[in-house]
Amino acid sequence: MKIAHYVLSTTFAGIEQHVQELADIQDKDNEVVVICNQSISQYYSNIEVRVVKNTSRRSIFGIFSLLLVLRNIRPDIIHTHGSKTTSITNSVRKFIKLRHVATVHGIKSKTKVYTKAHRVIASSLKIQDSLSTESLLVENWWRPSLPRNIDNTAEYILAIGRLEPVKGFDLLIESWVNVNKKLLIVGDGPEFGKLTSLIDKHGVGDLITIAASVSKEGLIEYYKKASLLVVSSRREGGPRVALEALYLHIPVISTNVGHMNQILPQELLAEPDNLESLKSLIHNWVNRSMSQESIFEYVTEEYSLDKASKKVLSVYDDLLSKS
Repeated sequence: MKIAHYVLSTTFAGIEQHVQELADIQDKDNEVVVICNQSISQYYSNIEVRVVKNTSRRSIFGIFSLLLVLRNIRPDIIHTHGSKTTSITNSVRKFIKLRHVATVHGIKSKTKVYTKAHRVIASSLKIQDSLSTESLLVENWWRPSLPRNIDNTAEYILAIGRLEPVKGFDLLIESWVNVNKKLLIVGDGPEFGKLTSLIDKHGVGDLITIAASVSKEGLIEYYKKASLLVVSSRREGGPRVALEALYLHIPVISTNVGHMNQILPQELLAEPDNLESLKSLIHNWVNRSMSQESIFEYVTEEYSLDKASKKVLSVYDDLLSKS
């Protein structure tokens, strides 16, 4: 089977890593091409890459550039990631016959663009519920390159993510007042200045540190020193970092986003974008030891790339058999 994954982005983050790992495992038994823009192409070095410009979804140049690439590679399946690539592919399908699978990675207010894809994959139940078209559930996975065991020194509580409003780090910092535990936030982004000012405002600079984002390989060093991972997001498709922590046997508490209510019991969840709820969750759990052994085992078995890849391939096979 010849599979083309189509992704456009200015930075390499969660969706782009999702495509990288899915393409890598599919390429073992299939012919895989990643269509992407120049700024992220270096991350797909193990896969055949076709570079296109990151244009707007209505760009005639972008539409015909993709058309030329697809006419050249002639994939059995084009798999788009995100609403922009899905929209551009919808336009290209007016000129060329394609079998189109689209993955929705986050909750969107406008989902009409996905109704034209032949098959739609949702990466969480909440995303699936938000869609106006039929979809299949294939959830995110823990990173396959993670080591199976780590020696954990439990030096601080950890939070990871881009420093953007959606991650809720402002709420996390405000919740840390009167918490006598060290918190390390790993990430970079446009909210850095605002968050550091908030740390100073609440006088928690001796407890909260923001460390610059690191490579996937470097992140393991932070996991090795974490006693607990906190997810404070207002919205999430995943969150993937929670799966990674649980796979590494690091306990997690979280806002009720993405697939977290399928993994954690209600008492370990806070309402998203609710300061009092997050504050209560943190004050209840950061100083208590908790056993999540059954959750560790569940995540290891149910949220693997191998299992997710088989589900995605079954979507392709079903579409091909009915075309």
